[in-house]
Amino acid sequence: MELDQVRAWVREAGEIGRKYYNTAEVRRKPDRSVVTAADVEIEQLLRARIRATYPQHGILGEEGGVHNTDAEYLWAIDPIDGTGAFVSGLPIWGISIGLLQQGHPILGCFYLPVLDEWYEADRRGPALFNGQPTEVMRENLLDSEAWICVPSNIHRLYSIHYPGKVRSLGSMAAYICYVARGTAAGALVGRPKLWDIAAGMAVLERAGGGARLLHSRQPLDLRTMLNGQSAPEPVVVGSPPALEMLLKRIRARGEGRGARDEGRGMRDEG
Repeated sequence: MELDQVRAWVREAGEIGRKYYNTAEVRRKPDRSVVTAADVEIEQLLRARIRATYPQHGILGEEGGVHNTDAEYLWAIDPIDGTGAFVSGLPIWGISIGLLQQGHPILGCFYLPVLDEWYEADRRGPALFNGQPTEVMRENLLDSEAWICVPSNIHRLYSIHYPGKVRSLGSMAAYICYVARGTAAGALVGRPKLWDIAAGMAVLERAGGGARLLHSRQPLDLRTMLNGQSAPEPVVVGSPPALEMLLKRIRARGEGRGARDEGRGMRDEG
């Protein structure tokens, strides 16, 4: 699996996204999340490229569902991660494609077309931001100018005691990639689906970071999400010291029932 090949697919998808940007009409899916013609066209393109090149591989996509998820290799596609931002005319949206081998992320590519930013990794090399090696933030995590990424409904569901800044930007994949780049100290990403985070997790791991579940504090196991399920709990990402810091400083409002039920409203970036 060549990263150059995947990058070419994603660049082609980015051109489709730019064509629809600021003009896309929105419809609501049964779960009330939004979708546009750009989401559908991009996923169709990426599925066609994968099937033509790797016909034995499985595919899991936000718009097209699952195909052969028992395969050793599984591609997870989010045609536009940050659709809400996309339809609002905001630039933090991108194309996310990740490859897993037996549930472990081995390749990821996330592209922000408006900003022309690339986040990439495979199992051979380091995490890359615009072609240059990058890594997670490990120091100055509590500086007043440091920042973490949070979902847009954070004010309703969580209490965060963090001395730096919190920012809601609209794309789970972008959150994870900003952490991998060392720009953000960490992130809370709610209860994502695999397509939201597969590419980002490949980049994050190669950048020296990881992901843990908020309540149990266990490492996130992507194998629990291979058939399209949400993560079992909200997910926190960061470097090892950032994870320890954030898990102590983030609480669900009304711990207990709230800690179990808040996932219904947490997947708001996508």
